[in-house]
Amino acid sequence: MTFDGKAFGKEIVGVVKEYVRDTIAPVLARLDAIEQRQPEKGERGDKGDKGDPGANGADGERGPQGEPGEKGERGEKGEPGDRGPEGPPGKDGAPGVVGEKGDKGDPGDPGPAGDPGKDGANGKDGADGVGLAGAVIDRSGNLVLALTDGTTRELGLVVGRDGQKGDPGQDGKDGADGLGFDDLEVVHDGKRTFTFRFAKGEKVTEFPFTLPVVLDCGVFKSGETYAAGDGVTWGGSFWIAQKDTTDKPGEGDGWRLAVKKGRDGKDGIMKAEKPKQPLKVG
Repeated sequence: MTFDGKAFGKEIVGVVKEYVRDTIAPVLARLDAIEQRQPEKGERGDKGDKGDPGANGADGERGPQGEPGEKGERGEKGEPGDRGPEGPPGKDGAPGVVGEKGDKGDPGDPGPAGDPGKDGANGKDGADGVGLAGAVIDRSGNLVLALTDGTTRELGLVVGRDGQKGDPGQDGKDGADGLGFDDLEVVHDGKRTFTFRFAKGEKVTEFPFTLPVVLDCGVFKSGETYAAGDGVTWGGSFWIAQKDTTDKPGEGDGWRLAVKKGRDGKDGIMKAEKPKQPLKVG
């Protein structure tokens, strides 16, 4: 079975996303709870002390009571007299009945913002995160991840089981008779091209191919067409055709110089032949 690298990569990305989501889920839930929390009601202040009652004034002296006189005639109604001096204050009355509890007053305006607090101490370094160290598919076809903390996590079956065997297909039609080696003929054009020619009755099939070799075509002849790979001598040098061309070697880009003509040597000096010495005998 072929390993699907793209599907495997998607599976790994999903595992990493799930792990990160599970890790930060408690933090996100805590932040959401803080944002939705209503402001708490402040405590009610203590009731103030009741003031002391004022002191009673002193009673005036009472004069002696005189003897009742005879009832005289009713006189004419006189004009009202001037208002006498104000008497001393009376005693305190009995305590009044406590009234019903009044409605709760509206909350007061918030007080001014306090000064910003000082920066807290730096927290301790957090524990190292857990990453992916490797992955392997076991013999049962389950994907197992190896984490950097030394633990493993099995993600379940990733290799599918073999499907059920399908119904047998219908038999195909008989093919046409093929061509064998008994029908083969190899034809050479005398240069680079060989042709495998299969012939059986009216049926003929040919497979030509050309060898990439250099052919020596002798001295260059003007007006003749040369094919790529043909080699000619011209001006004392050897040239190889790079494409089909009728150009003269050295003109245009149809030829490449393979062997350059050497320089002429210096003229030799003819030395006089030394006379032969007579052969001495015993």
